[in-house]
Amino acid sequence: MTAEGHVDGRGLLDQSYVVDLHIHVPSFVPQPFRAAWRALTPGAPPPVGLGAIGEGVNAVVVTAVGDPVVTRCYRPRSRWRAVDEQLSQIERQAAAAGAVLVRSVAELTSARDRHRLAVLLGVEGADALGSDVDRVDAWYERGVRLVTLVHLGDNLLGSTCLPWQRYLGPLPARRFRAPGLSELGTRVVARMNRLGVLVDVAHADSDTLLAVVESTAAPIVSSHTGARARQDFPRYLTDDELRAIAGTGGVVGLWPYRRGRTGVRDLADLVAHARHIADVIGPAHLALGTDLNGIPGAMAGFRGPRDLVGVTSALLDAGFEHPEVAGILGGNARRVLTRVEECASARP
Repeated sequence: MTAEGHVDGRGLLDQSYVVDLHIHVPSFVPQPFRAAWRALTPGAPPPVGLGAIGEGVNAVVVTAVGDPVVTRCYRPRSRWRAVDEQLSQIERQAAAAGAVLVRSVAELTSARDRHRLAVLLGVEGADALGSDVDRVDAWYERGVRLVTLVHLGDNLLGSTCLPWQRYLGPLPARRFRAPGLSELGTRVVARMNRLGVLVDVAHADSDTLLAVVESTAAPIVSSHTGARARQDFPRYLTDDELRAIAGTGGVVGLWPYRRGRTGVRDLADLVAHARHIADVIGPAHLALGTDLNGIPGAMAGFRGPRDLVGVTSALLDAGFEHPEVAGILGGNARRVLTRVEECASARP
């Protein structure tokens, strides 16, 4: 508490239900490729294991990566088996950290009551589905509750806003398909809606994102992103895209990415993104998506979960009300997860 009796950043963080919509485990890229990736991204924060996340964080969506940029590192296994191995790694590391794998909002609550970190499984890049929609059911049975449709390359479902080559600089990035959501992608979205798997359009280009909005019967998210009005970066969302996601009842996750001159510089810049997004669609459609252990570079003031107290304080200092900040920290994400479950249970 402050001298005036108001809850400060530390106090509000401790009182809130904190959800990070997008992280990885440090080992999601196997050796020796992980060491090479770290060498190529000297600005990346140090790896953080699941056992070190619990301070101030109640729940995390931990994602395996399903596109060829990562799954080829698991050769000679198929993409499907590479994702399965990553999910197994997450399960093992969660158990070792004393975290609880959860499959529902009710289990999120139970984990918090037991003072345990809740881990929801996710997949970033649905390339491993191939053309088999029924594999969505297999992921659901495994416990996957969020799927990012596309990642660092176009796939059979849709098209990406930023192919992996363009993260490295002005390298050629050939398109292998017309932009937008495919007929298969539409069927996958419908299956995810029916099962209660949250659709994530982070990394999707505008054609794919807007088509998902038209197709979905449940809220969607862009788990880690920013406002294009603040910087013309393809991974950020235009105001129209923000409104489209909010129109589904969904949220967008604030992303502390910084590499070179791209991304948010510091806490003030992150809050400026938050303020713009809140002005366009309201603070009830903001969330957190730190990309922990996957982020190739981070803003000043963010090296890991312990720095969320600084994010909380900066949001309060910028004039966000306490309930609004509590929503950004996790209440809004929890509301979306609840609504996705309700939409699934209501479908025949």
